[in-house]
Amino acid sequence: MAIESWPRETREYLSVVVEGDSGLSALPVQMAVLAYGVRPTSGDWQTAEWDVDEMDGAVVAKVKIGPGTAFDFSAAPGPKVPWVKVTASEELSVLEGEPIRVT
Repeated sequence: MAIESWPRETREYLSVVVEGDSGLSALPVQMAVLAYGVRPTSGDWQTAEWDVDEMDGAVVAKVKIGPGTAFDFSAAPGPKVPWVKVTASEELSVLEGEPIRVT
């Protein structure tokens, strides 16, 4: 699969599919978008939103990236990886999404 390219000037939602039961969207979700090869630390996480993909009905976590957001890569393009953190009462799930290339 080819890596999706995002122009550095764009500001839009980046989504990651999250598989789980029907109560998933009631849980707190955060995302981090980092340079390829970098793992998230506590200061990297930002509040994300839940949504449903219009094409296939999958539950997704999403966060806005681009100029004017916490994830502004206009000065540092290159490969990025989205991370998702879902907090449940007894579990803390951290998921690595598909990489993108900011051009």
